[in-house]
Amino acid sequence: MPYIGKHPNFPSACFVLGFGGNGITFSVIGMQMISDLLKNKEHPLAEYFKFRR
Repeated sequence: MPYIGKHPNFPSACFVLGFGGNGITFSVIGMQMISDLLKNKEHPLAEYFKFRR
């Protein structure tokens, strides 16, 4: 599972990391999640991909 979102130690950065063999699928999800994050909206999958899950 990749890590997508903000990291507690880097509050001004957004991350989309660790795709493995599912890069195309997770890169689309990552793009949607970061887009929502920048709009101050909560993405429904954010809980699954967050750091320190």
